[in-house]
Amino acid sequence: MKILVLNPNASEMVTQKIEQAVRKVARPDVEVSVEKLPHGPEVLESYHDEALATPWSIERVKQANADGYDAVILAAFCDPGIEALKEISDIPVYGVEEGAFSVALLLGNRFSILTEKKHKEAVKEQHVRKLGLLDRFASVRALGMGVVEIGEDENKVLQRGIELGRSMVNDDKAEVIIMGCASMAGYSAELEAALGVPILDPVTVTYKMVEGLTELGLKHSKIGLFAKPSQQKMF
Repeated sequence: MKILVLNPNASEMVTQKIEQAVRKVARPDVEVSVEKLPHGPEVLESYHDEALATPWSIERVKQANADGYDAVILAAFCDPGIEALKEISDIPVYGVEEGAFSVALLLGNRFSILTEKKHKEAVKEQHVRKLGLLDRFASVRALGMGVVEIGEDENKVLQRGIELGRSMVNDDKAEVIIMGCASMAGYSAELEAALGVPILDPVTVTYKMVEGLTELGLKHSKIGLFAKPSQQKMF
């Protein structure tokens, strides 16, 4: 089994955090590659950033198909360009946001998301709404930190995360909390110990799910939603 974990930005620090988290849970018999994009935004903090990164992700997923990978994991909690990536790929492509949402539904009645900056609260609520999950959604609360700062200041993240997590559990009635940024990788154990509810690291949760789905030989259906796009004339 051969899996590509693709960080769809150009941050070496975030990529290293993702790789450390994945290596801790990966089966020894699985060949795992963890990569960042060669070009593009350092981090993804807006729809504009995502649009700039997506063409590079498309090219890397095309190459992963040619290189014999069995699956690709897009390791950013916004799943940038995920629909296009699934369309153009013969192998499965999984987003860590959709993966974490799917697992959260199995573990409790309602879930909350711990996100980065304040404006991302509206973005995450929109993502939940588009997936039809509002009736299982408790809340989203922002750390008030950027992606790079989250990856570099663990103590601040844990302090703010525990404070916000208590509000999610006690006030918003969340039973599961998702860490809504790949640069939070590695923080789930401390948060779970403090809060007493499942804390989902979207990178590791999705990775382990993908190992199982790949072993079962499951792939995306290509007859409708993710049908192969027709070739277009480019001008």
